[in-house]
Amino acid sequence: MSVYLIPIQVAMIVFPFIAFCLTLPYAIYQYHKYGSIPILRSLIIFSFIYYMINAYFMTMLPLPSIESVAKMTSPIMELRPFHSVGEIIQTTPFIWNQPSTYIPTLKQPAMMVTLFNILLTFPFGVYLRYYFQCSLKKTILFSFLLSLSFELIQLSALFGIYPRPYRLFEVDDLITNTLGGTLGYAICPLFAKFLPSREKLDAIAYEKGQKVSKPRKFFAFIIDALFIVIIMLMLHFINIPYHISYFIIICIFYILLPFCKHGQTIGKLLTRIALEDPAGTKKYQYLIHYIPLYLFILPTPYYFYQLLLLTKQINPILCYSGIIILLIIFFLTLCQFILSFFSSTKMWFDYYSHLTHVSLIHKDNN
Repeated sequence: MSVYLIPIQVAMIVFPFIAFCLTLPYAIYQYHKYGSIPILRSLIIFSFIYYMINAYFMTMLPLPSIESVAKMTSPIMELRPFHSVGEIIQTTPFIWNQPSTYIPTLKQPAMMVTLFNILLTFPFGVYLRYYFQCSLKKTILFSFLLSLSFELIQLSALFGIYPRPYRLFEVDDLITNTLGGTLGYAICPLFAKFLPSREKLDAIAYEKGQKVSKPRKFFAFIIDALFIVIIMLMLHFINIPYHISYFIIICIFYILLPFCKHGQTIGKLLTRIALEDPAGTKKYQYLIHYIPLYLFILPTPYYFYQLLLLTKQINPILCYSGIIILLIIFFLTLCQFILSFFSSTKMWFDYYSHLTHVSLIHKDNN
């Protein structure tokens, strides 16, 4: 039993890192398609990811030493279908017409391995039918392909890390894994009774997505920030200074693009948010919104640095006065930015632009 606990323990350690890496792409996809991220949908998706991590680790772990694998002389493949059935009959007390032998048979290693292979892909069939809405034919096909990926990874000696396979490639594993996924598909309606349907989940997501939530705006801002940093680093490799590359990026993607694209930046495009004035939007309003944010507020630390350098060349009192003014503006703007996530407070420049965030997700998307 401890052999099965090792993969589970490793999966519990690895899962948070994988979930962290997938959170931003997942959020972008959900906001772009639905405009919201319902908690139940997220639990289902990340539970599926956790299950898949466990499933693969179950077929690979624990890892033996390379030296012990190099000494192995056992076969690497068993291509006879239903070979495990004969092994069960030979190594267990099973007698088909004597029910008293059934329980002892279940406790035998050969039978436990077969049951494990069935149970391994049972949840896969449930997920495919309930959330991914696959047909029986697709479920059988995908269950077979999942099992085949297990066996091929084993046959590849864990992608060539080992001198030879340390686990047996068995046709019976393909059969039992595919059977497990099929059984999961068949029994799925029993689980689905306790959960809302996929259609219901989509309807809830679309309904929430018609409004721009604060987390949605936050993710749009994070996407914009990451985009700026990545492009600046790329331009730095061709020897363009950071301050020049920042100015180029802002002018193209955060002034020119919003000016032509209904106030949308890269982040707003991906999360399907736009800026509009309820009284009628004018192009110049986008400039009022973005120029203070990206050319004055965000580069404030750079301006601090430049003023500090200037203290050695011109009147220090004048430079320090500019730094204090910048600090006050930056601090007040930061406080207002934080408050905007907990209340209906607008940023100070939005009071002059009269723009509000609107969702591009509509009921006809459903």
